[in-house]
Amino acid sequence: MTQPDRLPTMRQRAKQGDREAITLLVRRAIAHKHITAAVVFDATHLDIYLEAETTPDQQVATTLIQRELLSLRQTAITTVTINGKQSTANQPGWVQELQLDAVKPKVATLRQPPRSRKQPFTLTLNDVWHFLARFHPFKLGFVVFLALYGLFGASNYTVDGFLEGSDRVMMFLHGVNLIFHEAGHTILAGFGQFLHILGGSLMQVMVPAVIAGYFVVTRQMYAGAIALCWTAQNLWDVSIYIKDAQERSLPLLGGEAVLHDWHFLLLDLHLLAHDQLVGGVAFFLGSVLYLIAIVCGIYYARLEA
Repeated sequence: MTQPDRLPTMRQRAKQGDREAITLLVRRAIAHKHITAAVVFDATHLDIYLEAETTPDQQVATTLIQRELLSLRQTAITTVTINGKQSTANQPGWVQELQLDAVKPKVATLRQPPRSRKQPFTLTLNDVWHFLARFHPFKLGFVVFLALYGLFGASNYTVDGFLEGSDRVMMFLHGVNLIFHEAGHTILAGFGQFLHILGGSLMQVMVPAVIAGYFVVTRQMYAGAIALCWTAQNLWDVSIYIKDAQERSLPLLGGEAVLHDWHFLLLDLHLLAHDQLVGGVAFFLGSVLYLIAIVCGIYYARLEA
């Protein structure tokens, strides 16, 4: 059997017309079919005699040998006669004639595509106009307003920022959210003290979240994105209350005698010393939700959405 590391050298010899190399390559091409081959040369003609326990398959054997000879791209041999017979038979079961010079493969030349000059990117007012024309102007404008508010207003959601009260949007929304906050205390009053106290913050987040879910279920995706912004803003609002758990410097509805929700909740959970961390987590979740809402709001502000 021919060793693999000798194949390149043997193939080179076969391309140059070396008869021994051609014979070995022909035998190798059909060896896996358990066929033996005898090869006889006559000038530019090649006779190949194939034998096996059963008559070799004519199409398979011919294809394998033809493929091997054509791959050599040599010019010494132009015609081939292949005889296939059973080992115990006296006469071949079939004879196949091949004309190698008539079926030599043509080498295709690849044409290089013309090089196109890259045009520099330029953004014109016309491009901006065409882009904006794909959106509903009011919807897009409102989402942009919310995005700008989130970008520049989120930093105001601190205890000091709330006490200063300079963010008019934050203070207005806090007043709206306070209605649901107090309603939460009332609704959950009969479910134990912990849920009664938690109910305020829980309700002010759940109300816009449920509204957002309703809009998504009813396929009002733009409205759902806006409601999700409101949900995120409520998490920011609650984060202020949480971070004030130890200091208790925020003015509470009902005066100083009123119980501070998150002082009680974190004390009961043994997390009072970590009020800044818990409040930071609430703020972070609100920020993630706000970003998702803005992206969805821009996407669903399109005219075709």
